[in-house]
Amino acid sequence: MKKEELETKVKILAETNKKLEAKVKVIAENGEKLEARIKNTEDVEAVKKLQKSYNYYLQRWQSDQIMPLFSQSPDVTLEVGDSGEYKGPEGIKKFFLKNINPPPEFLHIILPIGGIVDVDQDNKKAKGRWYGLGIQALPIQGKIRARWTMGIWENEYVKEDGKWKFQKLFWNGIFSAPYEDGWVKTPRFDNIIEDKDKPAPGPNAPSKAYPIGYIFPYHYKNPVTGK
Repeated sequence: MKKEELETKVKILAETNKKLEAKVKVIAENGEKLEARIKNTEDVEAVKKLQKSYNYYLQRWQSDQIMPLFSQSPDVTLEVGDSGEYKGPEGIKKFFLKNINPPPEFLHIILPIGGIVDVDQDNKKAKGRWYGLGIQALPIQGKIRARWTMGIWENEYVKEDGKWKFQKLFWNGIFSAPYEDGWVKTPRFDNIIEDKDKPAPGPNAPSKAYPIGYIFPYHYKNPVTGK
């Protein structure tokens, strides 16, 4: 084989090798992107399952099932309506143990609707917004009363030991109305027995009830405008 022919073949092989390396690099990059998308999807679904599991346990106020869903961090918080901000694992425990023996008629169904979950790039923290539509039968002033309730959760989640948990549960109540009256006539029950030892409200205390027209701030930007 002549020297010129050999040099030409070597040059062709070198160029072919570069093209193959470029293709391998693209395949590797696409593989990493796909892996990241799969991981994000898995985390979003895990957060959704956490939220929905919490709601099922609320029906009969299953404290023993609910409390493990919360982070063990001292920064964990919970605020439901005007209940005040409960802080740390002990605060979470105090809140959910208040109704540890609900009567047989007790019903606390809150349906999580329209959930939007955003997971951080490091896949360790997430935020979620949900509507909550409630059908309840609760002991109020010594007897079981039926009521409608509606609100918005703006929650924060954290991954601990590979498991997603609540870092911040925040319920912004819109109305809590007697079944007989509805939320237009009576947006809130009057004289509901409250916890005398409830803590102070947090920095983002819930707004006044319907019909104030208040929109609780979104944790996310508009998916089209980015604003």
